[in-house]
Amino acid sequence: MKAEGDQGDDRGTVLEPVAHLRDAWSGQAREPLAATRLEPRPVEPLTALGAVVEQPYRPTIRPLVPRLTLLDDAAAADGETIRLRDGITLIGRTEGHVRLPHDPLVSGRHAEIVREGAGRPHRWLLRDLGSSNGTFVRCSKTVLRAESLLILGGRRFRFRPPPQPGAEVAGDRAGTMAVDLATWQAAGLPALVETGPAEGGLEIPLSGADLTLGRPGQGHAIEIDDPLLAPRHARIRREAAGHWVLEAVPSLNGVWTQITCVPLAAVCRFQVGEQRFLFVVDGA
Repeated sequence: MKAEGDQGDDRGTVLEPVAHLRDAWSGQAREPLAATRLEPRPVEPLTALGAVVEQPYRPTIRPLVPRLTLLDDAAAADGETIRLRDGITLIGRTEGHVRLPHDPLVSGRHAEIVREGAGRPHRWLLRDLGSSNGTFVRCSKTVLRAESLLILGGRRFRFRPPPQPGAEVAGDRAGTMAVDLATWQAAGLPALVETGPAEGGLEIPLSGADLTLGRPGQGHAIEIDDPLLAPRHARIRREAAGHWVLEAVPSLNGVWTQITCVPLAAVCRFQVGEQRFLFVVDGA
């Protein structure tokens, strides 16, 4: 299932492939992720003494059964795993098949995973149910739109687009447009604005068309002192059409973008409140 070009309300967001996570964990002190756990591969016929051994059974009509893992804190693959056999799986703090009563950032009915199609083909959708704090997916690329929310390291940012270069003149019934260029240029930069309960959060103007983001001392246009960021964490650029795109660099903690409804890839990660999930469809 492709994420790009078929995003419902979240067109332009591409879910991050699991290879990025393996790259980030290579060289870490703890054991690297096992590819066979997260990225099922087709079973090749085996030969023994010249005889072909049959392949294991797989259903061809009914939907596949995904695995949903509630990841342990600081874990990339381990945690409590459940099978999603129902057409709808509700996630919430007080209601649902998956309840997170200890997480105050989770709404009572926060999000749901919905299967579209009763047989083959089918796909799985992740939908936010109007939650207070949002539902996020880990992505490799996303288009930044007005008020888009992102998780970078341990911080949340809102994308503030540049103001439109024009304003209606008061009292002009013809709707004549006038621009104070000096004022507009001074305040005309898009920005990432930190959100959260703390006052005085960061406000990062995007002062170039192609910017890299990472930890201080690495020569990036945008430097954020956050231990959860990689030395080089992301790239933000303005495309020819004028919109802004954020691209993740393979890292341990990744880049997360808020969604309303997005098709889930065969292996992907998402976040509800402060709980992260791993979604895997074997044999997809």
